[in-house]
Amino acid sequence: MKGTQVGQASSARYGILAAALLAVEFIAGIQTYLIRTVVPIVGAELDAHEFYGVINGTGQVAMFLTMPLGPYLLQRFRVDRLLLHLTWLSIAGGVISAVAGNVGVFVLGRAVAGLASGALAAVSLAAIVSVMPETWRRMVLAGYNVMWVCTSLLGPLYAGWIASALSWRWAFVLYLPLLVIARIVIARRLTGTMQSGKGGERLTLGSALLLAASVALLSFVGLRGLPDAAAITVGGAGVAGALVAAARLLPGGTLRVRAGRPAALATMGLLTAAYFGAAAIIAIIVHNLLHGTNDQVALVLGAGGLGWAFAGLAAARWPAKPARAYVRRSALGAGLLTAGLVAIGAPLLAGEMAWRVELALAGWTVAGIGMGLTYLDTLNHIVDVPQEADGVSTNKAAASAILVEAIATAVMTTVTTATVGRGIAQGGGTTITVAVLALAAVAAVSAAAAATRVRSPR
Repeated sequence: MKGTQVGQASSARYGILAAALLAVEFIAGIQTYLIRTVVPIVGAELDAHEFYGVINGTGQVAMFLTMPLGPYLLQRFRVDRLLLHLTWLSIAGGVISAVAGNVGVFVLGRAVAGLASGALAAVSLAAIVSVMPETWRRMVLAGYNVMWVCTSLLGPLYAGWIASALSWRWAFVLYLPLLVIARIVIARRLTGTMQSGKGGERLTLGSALLLAASVALLSFVGLRGLPDAAAITVGGAGVAGALVAAARLLPGGTLRVRAGRPAALATMGLLTAAYFGAAAIIAIIVHNLLHGTNDQVALVLGAGGLGWAFAGLAAARWPAKPARAYVRRSALGAGLLTAGLVAIGAPLLAGEMAWRVELALAGWTVAGIGMGLTYLDTLNHIVDVPQEADGVSTNKAAASAILVEAIATAVMTTVTTATVGRGIAQGGGTTITVAVLALAAVAAVSAAAAATRVRSPR
């Protein structure tokens, strides 16, 4: 009887923790759609088209400054206090952006929020992998797809409706009370569970600083005052620096797509670069280049998210564990992602044609389905132990999954927003946008090739 009560208490503890983690994921989805939806509106109100790259890159730069600190801080400070302090920092970032009277203050708010999100990312995945049993871990990871179903519906609706009914400024603060409640619940459930008391983690600030500086360079590409030749040079230096930093921070062989979990990490990086690189400019394409309304922007963003979410639920229900099944599904997913990107670029090349926004809507929905078919399986192949040893521990794999996605997303989204913003600020933008979509499609095809080197888990 006593053992049963202990088991029930443990299940209740894990259940509450899982619910809070899913709530935070829900809020993260809302924040993602919020930024994507309001960036064109902020650009128009604050005359900041050329700063699209800076707006996107600043949060990423700040995140990279603190992400490597996550495991280090967890070993030296109480996890509950750490979570709460970082939460207040997140709130401060949202408030600063909401009251911004110019693009400089808005960017400051994004930087403050980014400082908190970097360390919080490491804490969240560490809770899932290190604290939860495998069954609960898989349930939470699968539950993330359910949250994306919800945010796909509510995120664009929330951002678009609040921006129209009140202001985009209110959209940055109205969700904050729910964030505080969820983080308090997580903090109470993780008290003392993730502290080792020993300094086993190496502090990789040098590589993090290099990565942050590289993304900062990429964000400058969008500035009109920078000549074209200088912008290309700065962009090349930023990409090169990011690759050097990634090679230092990620497990050996990731950039060379070594068989095993390094190949899975490479696949994740290419997938997220392709999808999120395009996602960062979808609202800009619909609003600025296809001349769609705010409602149409929200509809396109929501449809893509729903495609990912429902395909992700199917992938969770029928996971592709054997390597051959995973390769086939990755090829299908990458193919759909590529086809969707082509469909989005078509109306930009065709000029004035009917159903331009509708074609972009269909293309982004298909791209979302492709991403959903591949993302969760790739994540599971990273965190599950392969049949053949590859020299990557479970904790290292979990941290690397967060890191490779963050690096790929930061680099690609900063490149896409900066270059497209530069084109729009110069009075055009169509040609460079098509080129950016083509680059994302190349990354998607490369992800399918990298997936062929992923091994089956035990």
